[in-house]
Amino acid sequence: MKSKILAIFGIGTYILSVLSSATNLKGNPVAPIALMVMSGIATAVFIVLATIHLWKEAKNVSIILVSSAVLLLIFTVIQSLTSPSYGSSIIILLNVVKIINFIAFVWAIIKLFKLKNNYEQLKSKRI
Repeated sequence: MKSKILAIFGIGTYILSVLSSATNLKGNPVAPIALMVMSGIATAVFIVLATIHLWKEAKNVSIILVSSAVLLLIFTVIQSLTSPSYGSSIIILLNVVKIINFIAFVWAIIKLFKLKNNYEQLKSKRI
């Protein structure tokens, strides 16, 4: 897969995750469950593929992207299991991890747009 196509796929997965996170005034999700599952799978696929593509060129971006995604998953599960009160440390940490994950996501997309295709790199090494 070309890096630019993967970057566009990442933008699509982010838009899909925003659409699937819609809630009503009571905080209940209004998006269909199939959309939420599709969004989660697409995001996981993007993170894995982006990590593979960026590992040799930008290892730090890959590590931050994967670790922030894992932390986001952990804190989201903790929040759903414990139902913490407003302003608790779990909610504050979850929001900080969300910001870090968003920055890592955008950083990975920018790096993917700037990255030469793996095919072009292999072709130039053979010549």
